[in-house]
Amino acid sequence: MRFILFITLLFIGASSFAQQKKSAIQIHCIAPKYLHNGNKIELTVSITHQLKTENTGTVTLEIFNNITNTSVDGWFLNVFPLQYFTSINNKIFKTKFPVTVPMDYKGKIKMIIKASCADAKDSVAFIIPILSTKMLHD
Repeated sequence: MRFILFITLLFIGASSFAQQKKSAIQIHCIAPKYLHNGNKIELTVSITHQLKTENTGTVTLEIFNNITNTSVDGWFLNVFPLQYFTSINNKIFKTKFPVTVPMDYKGKIKMIIKASCADAKDSVAFIIPILSTKMLHD
């Protein structure tokens, strides 16, 4: 009985510790479920934070081939992969990353968004299939 109580308390303690370790900065982004060759999109990203002081932060978008894990930023015309923001108390930072899908790209991509400000960091990743425009016409 004591052992079960100890394990339960240990789990509760670990779970509250994990909640306390929540980053002071969070990325919010809804990525498309899929893209088509030739699509031009603006990936909208919002950064929220609980920072009390004004700091300069960065948010980046990296695009990789999901199979080879090599960068395909240039292929997708990711021309603004790094953007700066200021952590103003109670203000949400919003930005957009313009991306163009190459006409001849096949497979899936992995998009990774990273944000950091002061000592706070967050990142999110999405795997997005690229569908051929030929599929639309067949």
